[in-house]
Amino acid sequence: MPPFVYLIRDICLLRRGPQDLPYSVSLLAAVAAAWLVLQLGVAVARAAPLDGVFAGAALELMFTLGALNVILTLRGLRNRFVQTATALLGCTLVFILLNVPILLLIGDPPTTVQQLSPLQILLVLVSLPLLVWKVLVDAHIFRHSFDVPYLSGVVIALLWIIAGMMLVGGAVGGS
Repeated sequence: MPPFVYLIRDICLLRRGPQDLPYSVSLLAAVAAAWLVLQLGVAVARAAPLDGVFAGAALELMFTLGALNVILTLRGLRNRFVQTATALLGCTLVFILLNVPILLLIGDPPTTVQQLSPLQILLVLVSLPLLVWKVLVDAHIFRHSFDVPYLSGVVIALLWIIAGMMLVGGAVGGS
């Protein structure tokens, strides 16, 4: 396996930080492209309409890269952008891959909680530890990148996820 895969694994296990990744714009571009392709692949597997999924994924990618750039620039740490973005997107790829079986088994999400089947409820419960793990990994990346305490990284990670969901949900749901 390429060394990049081992580095991403170690970041997901909180053993290394984004500073351990190589500073490579081409690697960031490849990871961002893989992230976008994987989002579309999951949508195809779930038979979702591709136009809305592509728009949502592109918007989420722009939000991630744009917000990261702004925060790092405001903190005077702009030189960390490429490695931080690569780590954030690379680790998100891992979590998407871990969630694919759950997403495929859940099928189309119901419109109300009362319409959830017992299997869907079980799968949502199974996915919660993955969400917690993702928050902790994102917090770990933010802690190293923004030079903040770990708890601040957790708060940033939670706000980041909520903002991304609201942005994408509002843009795609509103169209």
